[in-house]
Amino acid sequence: MMKNKIIFCFFISLVLPPLSFCQNLGIEVFNKTGYNLDSVSFCKIEIGNITQDSSVVLTDLDEITFLGDLPLHLPFGLIEGKKRPMNLTPCGTKSKKKKEGFYQFDILIYEYGGEYRLYWRKHE
Repeated sequence: MMKNKIIFCFFISLVLPPLSFCQNLGIEVFNKTGYNLDSVSFCKIEIGNITQDSSVVLTDLDEITFLGDLPLHLPFGLIEGKKRPMNLTPCGTKSKKKKEGFYQFDILIYEYGGEYRLYWRKHE
C-alpha cells in the first residue's frame, strides 16, 4: 500500500508542474495610426484587428525578439483604401529574446508616395 502511494506521489509530481506552468510574457499594443488596422501581426504573432485609438493585450506569449527596447520585427497591418505596405527584412544584429515581462507599444504610421509603413514606439 505504501509503495502505491509513493508511485502515485511521484507520478503527480511529474505531471502537475508542466500543467501549472504559466508564461510570464505579455504585450499591450496601442493603435496610434489614426486608421483602423486589419490583420495586424509581427514576426509570427497574430494580433488581429485593432480599431483606431484602441489597444489589444496579448498574454501567454513564448518569446519576443527585441532590438533595444522595441520588437525586432516591424508590425504589419492592412488599412482599407491604402496601398499595401512594402515589407522590410529586419536585421537581427544584437537582438535579444525576452521570455518574461509585460511591455506596452504604440503602432505609428509613416506614409510616403501613396504607401505606408507601420513602426513601433514605446507607449507613453
